[in-house]
Amino acid sequence: MEVTNPGPVHDEFLNDKAAQPALVNGMGRAFAQGLNWIAYTGAAVAREIHPSGSTGSFGITNRWQLGELAPDDNDLNTHWEQAQRARWLAEEGIRRIEKVGPASDTLLVRAYLWAGYANRLLGENMCEAVIDGGPPQPSRVFLERSEQWFTKALDKAGATGRSDLRYAALAGRASVRAFLGRWSEAVADARQVPDNFVLRVPYYDLGDDPQRNRIYWASAGTPYRAHTVWNTVYEAYYRQTQDPRVRYRVTNQTGDAAIDCCGRVPWYPQEKYTSSASPITLSSGREMRLIEAEKKLRDGDRAGAVALLNLLRAGVGLPPESAPDLEAAWTLLRRERAVELWLEGRQLGDVFRWERERAPGRHIQDLSGRDRCFPIGITELNTNPNLRG
Repeated sequence: MEVTNPGPVHDEFLNDKAAQPALVNGMGRAFAQGLNWIAYTGAAVAREIHPSGSTGSFGITNRWQLGELAPDDNDLNTHWEQAQRARWLAEEGIRRIEKVGPASDTLLVRAYLWAGYANRLLGENMCEAVIDGGPPQPSRVFLERSEQWFTKALDKAGATGRSDLRYAALAGRASVRAFLGRWSEAVADARQVPDNFVLRVPYYDLGDDPQRNRIYWASAGTPYRAHTVWNTVYEAYYRQTQDPRVRYRVTNQTGDAAIDCCGRVPWYPQEKYTSSASPITLSSGREMRLIEAEKKLRDGDRAGAVALLNLLRAGVGLPPESAPDLEAAWTLLRRERAVELWLEGRQLGDVFRWERERAPGRHIQDLSGRDRCFPIGITELNTNPNLRG
């Protein structure tokens, strides 16, 4: 047998329309990797999970266990690099596609969506924005870019004849507009997304770490038992309610190593993700109802907001809740959002924006003394002349 190495792919080949499916698939793969890192570490810092084992490989470092997301933490560099890589690949791929013309409207809309979600991931989770070696800017710059990409996707989605792409653009844009505080526009988008719409990013059980669902694999039991639901608010909440959105499994095992705070702790693995190939939700009709409910609370419509929240609860087989005043209704909304978006890389951003706005109500748990966002990566700090000194 004889194998011939074709050599490197020349840059100009990427401008061929035949390369566009690979470009767009690469955008999705890069986004999945960025989300993998941020969703897992963010879950540890936001106390969605509790550390129960190793600090290396797929573990939770001692600093993250304490809620620290520090600029001098080398272990956080990958989070910044992978998320920024996803953004750059999507935006550079779009530039190439638009230059030569899209092979199809569907491919172009998918590219716009990946750019939108990559910027949303950064905007909801990073402390500051840096665009392609530029100066530091407020993190909302990522969200503003995200809104622009989602708008482009929406403008083109009609030409594809695919309602799922239209709903993905509307849902993504609604979530960004809510984070930016533009609630009327957010609700106008959200109302157009049906309850049963779900957009997920796929992962794969291929024995390849970047393609596995990192949250699952880190506590799959073979070989890792690095995190647990034990000693989180979700442990008690699930025990009391059996809410399927925060399902976990009780075992008689402990985590795979002793941890700083507590030694060896019980291992109760989450069951939201049940395999390395479990996808992570990016947007859903249910999230849109949460946005509508929050807007009602901002308008003082307690009864309307609680009614929407109870419809969501009924959809997963739970009884209705009551809220005697606006403060209690806000607390209910915060809890329902934390439960609905559990382990999806969204909670740190929610806590950050509610604290920034001094929103009423209480979060599902006290996160005092824990960081709310990821810092600029050390590689960026060391190589970007705009960040030196």
